[in-house]
Amino acid sequence: MYVYDGDSIYAPLIGVFSGLVVPEAKEKESVPEVVTTSGYALLHFFSDAAYNLTGFNIAYSVNSCPNNCSGHGRCSAGNSEAGRVYCECDEYWKGEACAVPYCRDDCGSPDHGYCDLTGEKLWSNLWQVVSVGGAVVQGGYGHSSVYDQAGGCVYIHGGYTALSNNKYGLVDHMYRYVVSTRTWLILRESRLPRYLHSAVLLSGTMLVFGGNTHNDTSLSNGAKCFSTDFLAYDIACDKWTVLPRPGLHRDVNRFGHSAVVSNGWVPLPLFASCEALCLEAPLYGDTVPSSQFFYRNSGFGWF
Repeated sequence: MYVYDGDSIYAPLIGVFSGLVVPEAKEKESVPEVVTTSGYALLHFFSDAAYNLTGFNIAYSVNSCPNNCSGHGRCSAGNSEAGRVYCECDEYWKGEACAVPYCRDDCGSPDHGYCDLTGEKLWSNLWQVVSVGGAVVQGGYGHSSVYDQAGGCVYIHGGYTALSNNKYGLVDHMYRYVVSTRTWLILRESRLPRYLHSAVLLSGTMLVFGGNTHNDTSLSNGAKCFSTDFLAYDIACDKWTVLPRPGLHRDVNRFGHSAVVSNGWVPLPLFASCEALCLEAPLYGDTVPSSQFFYRNSGFGWF
């Protein structure tokens, strides 16, 4: 049996069936299903005298959900275009026909893992590609990111990514990823492109330091590879602020370094608490591998 998505044999061939076609072992699984999108379906059956079986039974429906959502969801029209229906999957199931489990074999629960859709528990020790929604974001590398535990969001800034016309360069993009809803949101740009910079989250503010601001193109406008830029992004206000650069006795321009918040977490406004931002030994830009620099909130002080 040949199935074409169209009204002739020159249309796309979307299914070929021969021999015994029976349901799989699981109760809710069914015989193979094919879907046409052209508005037509051509079935071409061919048999010979050498081998004969008992025949077959074919059923079809118009504007229905794939495989009836595999028994793991419900068929809904929602707000889809042209009145087409789609599957609204039950918890722990995904895919066009709700046939793909988020966690295979329930992660071997209870002895070997636990299926957690919030992303807060990593007990399964497995990687998976997450299906996301919201804004369309650009992929890249060399960006910085922080996690806001209070809001359950990841904030991502800058990086090196693909531009238009097959060009590549630095960006000042700012994204927010909401873990619970798996959605992206584009935030206010910093207007200071860079990559390989550091970032930490302190009292609701993302602090960004250093990075490489030169991309070997006319877009660099004389920007240096090793930067001492110090930026602050207020999560609540979606606002960027340029902070004073380090006024130290030695050059602290750098990229490829790391940064951490030390001395615990005190939920006070920025520049009013005692936490310190520690710029650890850099990968590039410093001839003394063991050097460290600290920024203390009170008094805008570097030391």
